[in-house]
Amino acid sequence: MRLTARKAQPWVSVLLIGLLLVHPFVSARIGAFLFVLASLGALSLSITHRDRKLRIYFYIASALLLWSVFWNVQEGAHRIFVYLLCTSTYFLFLIIVISDLLRSKEVTKNEIFALINCYLIAGTVFSFIYELAYFLDPASLSFQSGSVGNHSVFLYLSFSTITTLGYGDIVPVAPFLRHVAVLEAIFGQFYIAIVVAFILSRYIQHRNTLPPA
Repeated sequence: MRLTARKAQPWVSVLLIGLLLVHPFVSARIGAFLFVLASLGALSLSITHRDRKLRIYFYIASALLLWSVFWNVQEGAHRIFVYLLCTSTYFLFLIIVISDLLRSKEVTKNEIFALINCYLIAGTVFSFIYELAYFLDPASLSFQSGSVGNHSVFLYLSFSTITTLGYGDIVPVAPFLRHVAVLEAIFGQFYIAIVVAFILSRYIQHRNTLPPA
């Protein structure tokens, strides 16, 4: 049984890409609010109505994260809980969508959008890991500019790593984060080489089996 709604995938792509473009131009608190609201809204939209447990989980996660932003949670165990909740929520969604993609018998344009969404969600998951590590130990990352604005900085680091771009202006210093960066780069390369190639081959096969117009 599919856990994701096919028709929702293009709208999820629009929300996630729009969010990445808007996030750097707003304040840290407004940016966090928009990020949580739009991202979790996209995840909830994507999950089918048939799976109540997943929808209930995402609704609870959304409420907790919006509460944390509204009350401006900044310190201690509450902040760590927020990071862990964000990471686990997006990671769960990533696993669900990839699982649906690999089990899909036919591939349409919606599955192509789902591929894009998986890539964006993966980058987001790693951005929360980087920010959590920085919150626990500010010396774990070296910033050329010497300051951290908001979460968009960690999104920039994550997507620079997953695409193996890496300008060198933000460098993981802690051994753990260096290994995380390596794993993210490996994921980015294997995702393109294996998952995307697998789905596109199915898409081409599906198109070839269609009767001529």
